[in-house]
Amino acid sequence: MFLMLCKKCFIQFSGSQQFRTLAAYSTTALDGNYAWVRQNKNPRLVLKKHAVPHLSNPHDVLIQVKAASVNPMDVRMIERYGETILSAYSKVKQLSQGPLSSCTANPLNETVSTSVLGRDFSGVVKSVGHLVTRFKPGDEISLKPGNLSHIESAALPYAALTFLSAVKMYTKCKGPITNQRVLVNGGAGGVGTFAIQYLKAMGCEVTVCVSETGYEVVKGLNPNYILDYKAKEFERELRQLAGFDVVFDLAGDETALKYVKPTGWFLAANSPLLKAADDWGLVCGSVQSSYMLTSKVTQALYNHGVHYSWIFFTPSAASLEEIKLLVEGNKIRPVIDETFAFDKMSEAYAKVGKMRGRGKVVVDMEKFGELCVD
Repeated sequence: MFLMLCKKCFIQFSGSQQFRTLAAYSTTALDGNYAWVRQNKNPRLVLKKHAVPHLSNPHDVLIQVKAASVNPMDVRMIERYGETILSAYSKVKQLSQGPLSSCTANPLNETVSTSVLGRDFSGVVKSVGHLVTRFKPGDEISLKPGNLSHIESAALPYAALTFLSAVKMYTKCKGPITNQRVLVNGGAGGVGTFAIQYLKAMGCEVTVCVSETGYEVVKGLNPNYILDYKAKEFERELRQLAGFDVVFDLAGDETALKYVKPTGWFLAANSPLLKAADDWGLVCGSVQSSYMLTSKVTQALYNHGVHYSWIFFTPSAASLEEIKLLVEGNKIRPVIDETFAFDKMSEAYAKVGKMRGRGKVVVDMEKFGELCVD
């Protein structure tokens, strides 16, 4: 008797030890194991019976999910966004690790193609493969901070790791990000609310661009300056603050590029790589994206003396440890817009799809009402 929101297998690394998580699930009183899936080309979530995952690899970790968050990436994947590259990644992963776990099996012997969506969760380890030494049954993960509930903890990993991958890129080239003048463009979402708090914890002067509706959310995170990008005086105010060491563009607007100081950095979260691969194929799409990035890098450097790059999510056990310490030290807290019960999964996806969220949307895997199974 299980319910399953999400998780295909994925890889993380901790030191030299490799491990992977199986499909995550939540125990319920239902007769069977169920998952919200995307079926064939149907652009909606469907509740289906699904295989109960089991350990089939010595590196496997089976996790009972207590809560999971919904990201814009999850919503776009219902429309098969990123399928070309993600499918290729899964095939390479399968070849390198052996057969995938039974979480991808079809327990009803259906001929349709289904995909269990999701990437963000907090839960409890139920069992581990015999080569896994980092975790044991009963451990709370993803490296859950002790002062957070599972619902709060589920709001952090994907957004936080996306931002920290950009920070690592910056520090590798420029040194520590401490005490820098930083602009966060699009600061009211999951990545932005984490970024503000992280940068403040690092002693940075933080300027945030949001709409009027996001003002109260970011105000509580204590940035130094808050600008309404829809206001008439927006660019004048931005010009007065010019000379940023780094801009994190989470909104897909390069207006602030000209206000980065020479030798500064502009890091954008709007990479076209996944869509280009979907539209043009893996090879041609990758070439097209590389050409676009090269063009942007060249123009930014030539016109403004600024280094330009895209931001990509990168899983990292070390970064999760850093997040845990910051949360337990009361430097960072998750910002949650709304929590949904498991049976309201479609409503959670619809809310995130509107792209008007303030913080994260989280699903309580242990709370549900009536479920209608297709």
